[in-house]
Amino acid sequence: MCKIRCISLLYLAFVSFLCCSAAAQSIDLTFLKDTVEQNGNTYSFNTVILRNTSAVVRKFTIEAQAPEGWQLLFDNRKVFELGPNQTLSLPMRLAAAIQTEATIYSVRLFLNVAGYSQKSAYAYYARVGANSRWRVSLLNPNLLLSRASRENSFLVLLSNKGNATEELNVRINTSLTLLQARNSTLKLAAGKDTTLVYSFSVAAKFLDDFKSQEVMVQVTDQKKQNQLLLQRISSFGTVFRENPSGWYTFPLSIEFVAQNFTTAQKALYINSNGSLDLDKGRSLNFNYRTDNFNAQSDGSSRYAFLNYNSPKWKISVGDQSEFGDFLIDGLGARLGFDNGKGYRTEVLGVDSRLGDARLFRLNQQLNFLGNQQLESQTLASFDRENKINSVLNMSTYELGWRKYSRLILRAGISREEFYRFSEPLRKTGSTLGATYSYSGPNLTGRFGITATDVNFPGINRGLRQSNNELTYHFKQLSLGLLFDYNERQLNPALDTGTVLRQLLGGRIAEYGLKTGWKFDKGYVTLISSVINQVQSSSDLLLIRSYKLNFNAGKEFSNNLSASFSGNLLRNQAPDDPSAKAGYSLNAYATLAARNYGFFVRLDNGPSYYFDFVNYLNNGYSTRRLQFSPYYEQSFFKEILHFRLQMDYTDDRSLPVPEFMARGDLSMDLNSKGLSFRIFGSKNVGAISGNRSDYVSMSIRKNFNVPLLGVKRFVTLKILVFKDFNSNGIYDLGDESIPDAAIGIAAQNFLSNKKGELSYKNIKAGEYDVDLSRVNTVKGWMPRNGFRQHYEVRSSQTVYIPFSQSHYLSGKLNVQKDPRSNLVFRPGNIRINMTSSSGESFSTLTTESGEFFINLPQDTYKVRISSNVFDEDFRLLSDTFNADLLHKNSEHLIFEVRERKRQINIRKQY
Repeated sequence: MCKIRCISLLYLAFVSFLCCSAAAQSIDLTFLKDTVEQNGNTYSFNTVILRNTSAVVRKFTIEAQAPEGWQLLFDNRKVFELGPNQTLSLPMRLAAAIQTEATIYSVRLFLNVAGYSQKSAYAYYARVGANSRWRVSLLNPNLLLSRASRENSFLVLLSNKGNATEELNVRINTSLTLLQARNSTLKLAAGKDTTLVYSFSVAAKFLDDFKSQEVMVQVTDQKKQNQLLLQRISSFGTVFRENPSGWYTFPLSIEFVAQNFTTAQKALYINSNGSLDLDKGRSLNFNYRTDNFNAQSDGSSRYAFLNYNSPKWKISVGDQSEFGDFLIDGLGARLGFDNGKGYRTEVLGVDSRLGDARLFRLNQQLNFLGNQQLESQTLASFDRENKINSVLNMSTYELGWRKYSRLILRAGISREEFYRFSEPLRKTGSTLGATYSYSGPNLTGRFGITATDVNFPGINRGLRQSNNELTYHFKQLSLGLLFDYNERQLNPALDTGTVLRQLLGGRIAEYGLKTGWKFDKGYVTLISSVINQVQSSSDLLLIRSYKLNFNAGKEFSNNLSASFSGNLLRNQAPDDPSAKAGYSLNAYATLAARNYGFFVRLDNGPSYYFDFVNYLNNGYSTRRLQFSPYYEQSFFKEILHFRLQMDYTDDRSLPVPEFMARGDLSMDLNSKGLSFRIFGSKNVGAISGNRSDYVSMSIRKNFNVPLLGVKRFVTLKILVFKDFNSNGIYDLGDESIPDAAIGIAAQNFLSNKKGELSYKNIKAGEYDVDLSRVNTVKGWMPRNGFRQHYEVRSSQTVYIPFSQSHYLSGKLNVQKDPRSNLVFRPGNIRINMTSSSGESFSTLTTESGEFFINLPQDTYKVRISSNVFDEDFRLLSDTFNADLLHKNSEHLIFEVRERKRQINIRKQY
């Protein structure tokens, strides 16, 4: 049994390096959608479909890579396992950062199959809309919710200053429940304005706990130019809770997953994960995945770990998974330390769940001089089942210079002891490697060589490899050369027979030319190469392939794009004159238009080494035709998303053509922390009970679990009062100030009848209190200034005295043309006051255009913000002088005159 297992593992390792396409053939990875659309920071949806096309069980990991700053939600199980011909579908959710530049981005997956030394990369694309400067404005960008009315609204003003009608798309991204559609399209005539009114309801009992938020408004024209605006909405409350609980809370997610639950290979499990923020860059998180509840399944699929992270320390206890020189998959612990000055180290110990083995590893990394890195990895493996003990050290030096160049040098030494013979056999091994890459504006290149002898343990045992490419870039054209070579030798200690030697001996070499052309929203690449491969179970037969690879893509408009990829090969056995040449073709094409799309695939002839060997032996050749139209749509303000795809496959290996229907239905109730998804496929052709039929679903619920007894937050209580006796103490004879508008951090408050307000469940720290908007008492102002600073370390009450002062008031006097239908809103216009010493104050006008502010005794220059006025309305004067040095108060009038212009007000439904 030991020998059979050893032979199987070595065979899997050889197939990985021998032909990169072989790895792709063992696990077939496809995406449900080739391209997704990113609208603001809302999530898009895709599905990863994996199928084990080999005859053995495969274990693998998937790493997901999204652009920096994007949010990517993906199945967090670390190790997957698929039996022969089994299918697995995994959901992906993606959201772009709000300031993402308009272009097409790639989302990459790296598939690492156990037994293969290299990862296979796959990608789909996310298209982000363009940004531009557009004449759109918010009439009240800082909206305060009203207690007098349950229904509130914010206004979006669109202005067309041009001479042609514009078609505009308006999108609103918010968690609020709007009474109108979030997305709308309208036509705006030349020289016209229109105002869109977006209403929403907030019950009065929720206003105290209404957290200030920002609503994203996106307006796009037909040329894909758009403008992003942020509408701020807040509420005045007496009591506000920054966090739901004063205790530590543990955000917890629980998901029930039923994969392929209509087949014998069903997998039923619960996946849960949570994260506890411990402040100061520290966190505690866990993941627990249960065993498969299907009693017919074999083995354990449980996965669990607990992680602690801090700026310097990273500790993980539980299941550890990783693919490197050795497969790491088992129960263990890892400890990492980062001194913050360029030095990092990690210690790992694992009791493998594969056989009877223990593995220990020490990694150290040092960054110095800004462009150099030195890394050392020491590893010890004690495989008692196979009676092999291994110790190795691998050192890597990396140097980057002159911005474009990077050099990597690797060297390793090892010691192995074999106890399966009458006497212990000890072998010393080594590995050397060098890689140089250059990435300049006109020239890119990579040159690498690695040599590992047969006694160096791990997945690269006996591997000799060289990967080289040199490409020159013109303005739109590129031209390059490529050469790749792989060869593996056998370990005499493990090679116990001629059959094993013939099975694993082999090499692969590819060399050729590469050219590319980039044009407006499109690309074309062409690679012409020769591939020599040697591998056979009976004789070392050389197969030579002349390969032509063609790739092209084009975006015709915002809603229409196409891509194509194809390979044409001529395969022959040059050492066998009687062997006839075989031709093969495989091609893929995709056409996508708004909610519709079409995919077609054609395979004809032997494409891989064993395909051609099979063709020479019995004349069998692959023939496959597949085409797949699809339709997708969102409903109920994008809460519900649906996709339907039909796949027709005519394959020579099937008795009759397959006609598959694939569906994907997802529902996301973000406000409830609940999501549901069901997806699957059904063969609707003549064959019933096909193994490729499956239905899967998942239900996810998010919770915030309080840890009672572990206090995390404090409460800041404030009381404002008129200090009649000027002693700064709230005592007999002083009077509280009700309905005082006070700002703390980003939250607004309104004091109650006792002059009190409470900011609950906040972090201990420093807070600024803004008293500049207290306008309910004329002639009184904060004794210690309008902006006061407090350090809050525990729950406390702060008393803020007001002393007698002077005040300034005024209004906007708007004179309109009686024949005009233009509307002018005098509210929320900022009035700025500057004292003789240069100190600044400001206030906003009310809806009727009036303003009022308490000020210290001084003289002031008063200005109104004139940038809110355009050619329709003008100010006679935007600056006044106010004397509060010799007067207790002063009243100012700003005169506004209208110039006639057409305007159209309409409500958005």
